[in-house]
Amino acid sequence: MRKWLLFFIIAASAVRSLAGANDSIPYPKLDKSYLKSYYYDTRNLLFSPASWGSKQWITLGVVVGAGALAYSQDADIQAFFADHQSHATGNISKYIFEPFGNGKFSPVIIGGLYLGGFLAKDKRLAGTSLAAAKALFVSSVFTQAIKQITHRHRPFQDEIPDRADWDGPFSKTSFNSFPSGHATAAFSLATVFAFEYRKTVWIPCLAYTLATGTAISRLYDNKHWASDVVIGSAIGFFTGRFMWKQSRKTNHRCILLPSLGKEATSLTLFLRL
Repeated sequence: MRKWLLFFIIAASAVRSLAGANDSIPYPKLDKSYLKSYYYDTRNLLFSPASWGSKQWITLGVVVGAGALAYSQDADIQAFFADHQSHATGNISKYIFEPFGNGKFSPVIIGGLYLGGFLAKDKRLAGTSLAAAKALFVSSVFTQAIKQITHRHRPFQDEIPDRADWDGPFSKTSFNSFPSGHATAAFSLATVFAFEYRKTVWIPCLAYTLATGTAISRLYDNKHWASDVVIGSAIGFFTGRFMWKQSRKTNHRCILLPSLGKEATSLTLFLRL
């Protein structure tokens, strides 16, 4: 345990020194307001399509199209990875990429980064970790809800894998292939850090490399179809981006109040906290 704690403190210090901290931004803090934001930000995310413009709807169309294209190639992609297995790549998938999207290990990563930022007094890292935790939680809830509605069979669950095996609601809970929870978790975390530290090139590169590797590992390990991974990655990315944007907003409101002077009446801008 001490080794892990030391690792996260060193990682926090490295991020702070290389990426730089910005204390002028009111980053999230672990308080009552942050906990309440889970409800409000989730609600805002659910109702956000009501205010979408043409750009957002086109983006949705692209994602759906990518998922449909992947679905048409699911069987071929599954066969490709089944024919290209090796001990070395299997270990890379198992010990490097799979844990990054694992529901048990991902919270440990976030908790460690938050603790490292807190101990290093790095408000940016600590606040970004809290935003990532929210993105991970919300995207995981969405993914699990879809899984329970669709109940798609995983490639390894049938003697002859069939991408068209969708049992629908009220089926066995073990049939939960769509979408990929690992891909969702990995991209939700990666996106928050990639956006926050986008000016420090190595952080987005590392974050998205880990996320992409995690998504591919689900195909390599025969745990998911390609379409599961594509849609799961999209859910993680867009939820992560939304939650990052929400974390940069404040509760400050600007109001104009009249003020009377000796010679003229004017409007004064006040910042209400």
